[in-house]
Amino acid sequence: MKQTQSAQWNKRVPGTSTQPQQPEGLPPGPLPPALQPPLLCQLLLEWVLPDELQEPVLGDLQEEFIERQQQSRNRACWWYRRQALSSCWHFLHQTKGDWLVFIFSVLFFIGISLWAMQVSSPADPLQFYDFVSLVLIFPSALLFAVGATSRQTLQKAVAFLLNPQLGSEPITYQQIRHFFDVMGQSGLLLGFFSTLIGVVAIANAMTAENFAGSFGPATAVCLLTLLYGCALKTLCYVATQKVSFVARESSRDDSVSG
Repeated sequence: MKQTQSAQWNKRVPGTSTQPQQPEGLPPGPLPPALQPPLLCQLLLEWVLPDELQEPVLGDLQEEFIERQQQSRNRACWWYRRQALSSCWHFLHQTKGDWLVFIFSVLFFIGISLWAMQVSSPADPLQFYDFVSLVLIFPSALLFAVGATSRQTLQKAVAFLLNPQLGSEPITYQQIRHFFDVMGQSGLLLGFFSTLIGVVAIANAMTAENFAGSFGPATAVCLLTLLYGCALKTLCYVATQKVSFVARESSRDDSVSG
């Protein structure tokens, strides 16, 4: 049986593996869908594995999968999934360690914010949620960012968040950084703008009779748009700094290799 442990693949010489052998009786060319390994596992391996190991690892796994699936496709699929998860676990900290730290920082910020909301109002934590305020900030800021850049830049920004690799063109990093900068600034300005709308509405509707009972709740809802805008600005600021860091590292690597 072939060696399929991820630790052993580190010892392989990149490029020595050929394309997986097809079963006898099949014409040359792409494999039929019935012989293809699970697609999500292949995509996960391509995302996690180092570039120099993708061809040998994927080639060995696919060749072994083709042999196993002739006996039982279900067992072959489960075997492929186990091998894919094992390999991804082995290489994840090597190839995606910085990405994991970035995602952890974002999730930590969101989690600690939700915890602060819960502690501030344990009886009614939903008072920090307002659907109208969310719609005023997040979709509008995203549309402003796309309008100020392009749909292609949006795709590049999403791809960068999923896989912030080195080696892109400097202009690409500038475009992505500009996208996040516009989105963050738009979210913050929209927060101030929407808050001013709320203040005007409160001042117009407030009377001596309803001041004591309405001013506090109305002001709280009014300030939610500013809260959401500041949160979006914070997230976009972190993303912008991540883009700047990757751009500097990529430029330094290019200068060293040059």
